[in-house]
Amino acid sequence: MSRYIVLDVVFHAGSLNYDQGTGNFQELKKITKWDGRQYVMVSRYALRYSLLHWANKLFGESWPLAGSEEFKSDKSNVTNPKKELLVEKKILNYPEFDLFGYMITEQGSKESAKTRTAPVKLSHAISLTPFKFDSHFNANLDLANRSGNKENINPFNMEEHRGFYIYNITIDLDRLGKLDGDSEGQYGADKKSEKVMQLLKTVFSLKREIKGRMEDLSPWLVVVGLYEDGNYATYLDRLELSKSHIYKLITKEKTTQDNGRTIKEIESETLDKDAPKFVIDFGEEKPISRQKSEILTEVENFAKGKSRGGLYLFKRDFVELSA
Repeated sequence: MSRYIVLDVVFHAGSLNYDQGTGNFQELKKITKWDGRQYVMVSRYALRYSLLHWANKLFGESWPLAGSEEFKSDKSNVTNPKKELLVEKKILNYPEFDLFGYMITEQGSKESAKTRTAPVKLSHAISLTPFKFDSHFNANLDLANRSGNKENINPFNMEEHRGFYIYNITIDLDRLGKLDGDSEGQYGADKKSEKVMQLLKTVFSLKREIKGRMEDLSPWLVVVGLYEDGNYATYLDRLELSKSHIYKLITKEKTTQDNGRTIKEIESETLDKDAPKFVIDFGEEKPISRQKSEILTEVENFAKGKSRGGLYLFKRDFVELSA
């Protein structure tokens, strides 16, 4: 039976993925859900890009990205890794092909394409609150004034969104490091565990550069499932965002002595705030709350075959949860 590592990740960020747009209007990617309302979407391809490039910044040479020497160049419009990488069994040296699969086609060849199904599956990230059509108007007025070309201010409108998003990562642990059709993997349990840990450490510190901003995609809440019987679950569609309103009236009493008299001073303090509250339907499963370092240790032991499966939960201290 296959072993799976499943993460449902909630993060808070701004506008992360723009669509083609028209003219001087920059439009966010959106999707309509069952309730008929539009929600902002960050495509799995945008997430994949950020994961690959942020991991490369974190781990350098141990997380290499394929370049011009690894991709073939021909008259076709399809960019594929070179066939030689597959023949020499060097293709899995690159995490993007090892984790997220590939397709190799030959122009004019009658042979079927060589493909590898991704052992690591990514979903789109969907906002937990609907899009309210926020936008703002921009113009390059300062540069136009300084350049002396005051008429060329390049006005444009840009859609904006800021809120919570959720996405899923599902790792088929036993297919990592294994080419399709091979009975044996290209590397052992220690290397497999290293790849998984690098991916998870990237998820827990993920950043995305977009339109001059550095957005923080590190999790506010993560449900981590370790499954060893081939039957895994995801809580992607079992999580909702609500709002917790906290109102407290705190009274403090202070007693002092003054020339034989007892003086009582009463101070009042009001605490009034809203906080994010996530509601998750875990069913009969009860997750174990863990800190980030503890979850990484649990995953590492599971990847090496040193521990059994389990369901774990990480959340930031100020986040409220109702299960």
